[in-house]
Amino acid sequence: MNTILKTIAGVAMMATLLLTVSCKDDKESNPYLTKGNDSRPAWEAEEPNYLEFEHTMAVDLNLQDILLPYVSDDDLMCATINNKVRAVSTLDRSGGQVSFPMVIAGNSGDGKVSLHYYCSRLSRIYTLNDWMNFTPSLSPTSDGISYIVNFIPQ
Repeated sequence: MNTILKTIAGVAMMATLLLTVSCKDDKESNPYLTKGNDSRPAWEAEEPNYLEFEHTMAVDLNLQDILLPYVSDDDLMCATINNKVRAVSTLDRSGGQVSFPMVIAGNSGDGKVSLHYYCSRLSRIYTLNDWMNFTPSLSPTSDGISYIVNFIPQ
């Protein structure tokens, strides 16, 4: 009888431990969601003079689900090509949705667009290098839905 009680107690302890570990929220288990120490960047001051470029590429961008709870009106999104700011956007709230509409300036033969997102609530800058080729003919949305940007590896 004593052995059975010890076995049941051991199983109960393991189940409790497993439940505790599996119930951690995203903040505790995902280092990308911990508070950082990045200040709000001055990307707006670096925005390009659109008359200097041949083309523009309009896109409507949204964040992956894991970042949506942290979005705020103080956030910024920035597009760069060759480390030069080509567009800056603040959060747009329309139709019950949030997104970052961008008009990215560029020239023929420009390389890939990199995206940078400043999350005010987390005081962090997320970067996605080489997100997409600069493509002026690209549709602003994908079948009417904003492009989802995955800054956090899944």
